[in-house]
Amino acid sequence: MTQEPKTAELGQGLPPTDIHAVSVSLPKWRDTVGWATKDPQVLAHLKTGYPRFYIHPFVERLATLLLQLSVKTKSVASSIGEIYGGESRAAAAAMLFPHAILGISCRDYLQRVRSNPSNKDAIFTFQMDFAGEVRNVHSGIAKSTSEAFQSLCIVVFPHYLSREAKAFWQHTGFGVTSRHALYWLERAPCLREVVASIRQDAKLPLDDAKQAATKIRNRISELLSSESSTVRAQDVFLYPSGMSAIAHSASALQELYKGSANSIRVAVFGFLYVDTFKVLGKVKQIECVLYGHASPADMDQLEQDLQDGMEIHALYTEFPGNPLLGSLDLERLYKLSQSFHFHVIVDDTVGTAVNLDLAPFCDVLCTSLTKMFSGACNVMGGSLTICPGSESKSALHSTLTRQYSDTYFPLDLLVMAQNSKDFAERVHVANGNAEAIAAKLRDHPIVDRVFYPRGSATQHLYDGYRRRRPRAREDEDGNDQAQAGYGYLLSIRFVKDSAAIAFHDALDVAKGPSLGTNFTLCCPYTLLAHASELEWASEFGVVEHLVRLSVGIERREELEETVDRALEAAAKAAQAE
Repeated sequence: MTQEPKTAELGQGLPPTDIHAVSVSLPKWRDTVGWATKDPQVLAHLKTGYPRFYIHPFVERLATLLLQLSVKTKSVASSIGEIYGGESRAAAAAMLFPHAILGISCRDYLQRVRSNPSNKDAIFTFQMDFAGEVRNVHSGIAKSTSEAFQSLCIVVFPHYLSREAKAFWQHTGFGVTSRHALYWLERAPCLREVVASIRQDAKLPLDDAKQAATKIRNRISELLSSESSTVRAQDVFLYPSGMSAIAHSASALQELYKGSANSIRVAVFGFLYVDTFKVLGKVKQIECVLYGHASPADMDQLEQDLQDGMEIHALYTEFPGNPLLGSLDLERLYKLSQSFHFHVIVDDTVGTAVNLDLAPFCDVLCTSLTKMFSGACNVMGGSLTICPGSESKSALHSTLTRQYSDTYFPLDLLVMAQNSKDFAERVHVANGNAEAIAAKLRDHPIVDRVFYPRGSATQHLYDGYRRRRPRAREDEDGNDQAQAGYGYLLSIRFVKDSAAIAFHDALDVAKGPSLGTNFTLCCPYTLLAHASELEWASEFGVVEHLVRLSVGIERREELEETVDRALEAAAKAAQAE
């Protein structure tokens, strides 16, 4: 088990020493405010960012080069010329995807949201291979790029659509990863004229990656299984990001119900992660009915609505919720789904399969492997698992299999497999650290409320799904399975806003987006996720000055001392008002 240094300068990657860092350092509260408001002085310091929120420099560089190269190709040049005239390079922007189907999805989205659908606004899609050969893509049915990942899909659009293109990139998690981009920058023969250091050997470790994928699926299925419920490895589908897994779950629903007389409708139960809501409603255009508190009253209302004739095809929820860490009566929810025939899709990223046994109470589990499963904060990944008791298991499996394209870049897979070997052990350590920190915070008068499963009003619900004892066996890597606990994530509401800011700034840990890192990571969550909708978020208890703490695997005594010093600063700030 390893963790990186605690702090970093503004704009550095987290971890600072890794060129593929998944988070970025925003050490002061004002830095997050600047990031959220797009302050040029803050943005100028950013060397990287969370890969769905920020186009990695490798990816941006490759997109620019491939766009420049493409306009030298006769067929593409004529198309771009017709659209953008002589200013094609300046007027056009491009995004890269590992498969044509994903690029087509981006193109369709941009065509739908553009303000003035005329010929001058045309968006088109093409594929380019390692040799620079280009062909137009007119359909979502395209050749797989799994042949050594030496073909990319390029979506070209007018610059004014860049904001919407980045929104698609963020919400779906479909984009090319930094390792994939670097592979092209270092090895693609078509870039030899502009990249002096192109290497000759472009072979990828595809066999090793296939074995890594098998290990990861086996690891996930083993962790999700229990004495009463056995999850099969072939029911675990891997994706390059957690949001990609959720997006593909929505695509599967649309395929399953494409012959339905009514449009697809889903219930969103709880204050879910912002991009889950956006990918369902904005990208997939699925009607969403929000039960934002995930409270017993919301459960009663859902049941009443169903009895009154409301039809839903699925319900999305998190267990526990993020950032308020509340738990819900999942068993009751699942029984409702069986009575009223809808799918229950649960995001268990925060709770983890180490702590919770959720598979018997839902149809699908989606997990961001980027978080604690990896822990190292240097690779993205996601999984979608079909649960063994689902009445729609066969239909879900065949639909997902039919839609599946392997776009998980091999080098990312190898890193994820290595990082996750001690997943259960790290969760166990983080559980204990977070419990101790939550207890300490609750004892301090400057703290108004700590949101953490243990000691919460919904602990009894969490306990109903907590794994009761350690596994009697070891996992495939010989590691002892960890004792179930209450997770690594907590949020803090202070008695005064000034105390929240002072605590955050004085806390000597890494600060930035993401969670589930081996090192403790802190952020002003609401500003990161809901800066443009603060009033709406506050209606669900997600207040502006909420501090979220993802507790890592550092020495507990060291963490407690760090928190003590930050609490002292918070108390002084409140007294100074």
